[in-house]
Amino acid sequence: MTRLAPILLCVLATGLVSCGGDDDDAPSRQEFADKANEICREASQSLENVGDNADSPDEIADAVDRVIEKSRDAMDDLSNLERPEGDAGETAQEFIDATRSEIQDKGIPALEDLRDAIKKGDQQAAQEAAQRLQGISTEGSQKAASKLGADECAEN
Repeated sequence: MTRLAPILLCVLATGLVSCGGDDDDAPSRQEFADKANEICREASQSLENVGDNADSPDEIADAVDRVIEKSRDAMDDLSNLERPEGDAGETAQEFIDATRSEIQDKGIPALEDLRDAIKKGDQQAAQEAAQRLQGISTEGSQKAASKLGADECAEN
């Protein structure tokens, strides 16, 4: 039994090390950036021609609804990405937080106001909502995206 003790300890130690931590599961900065780029690219492509051929107020409002839906989906996808560890993880979280603020907290409410104004035929309210949209600074998300290497997210 005394000869087996060191072997058992080694087997147990190896088992604990291989089963225990999930430190190896965190993505690298580049893996996070690649996934974020894919989400941003898909969102951009899906919105490319969203308003084409929209002539009536109802068609324009429907196009704005599609923008809202795609923006929410992209934000959910970005939020669900696993973050890298260390400094890259902090930057990734800054990117997610800034993007959430820009899209969810500012952009979508302005888009909803724009849609509602279009449906009501309220040109003044539509103009105000459009100005709010144009006034949203994307500097925070662009800076963090660039730092991560998520260049396609920095362009949007």
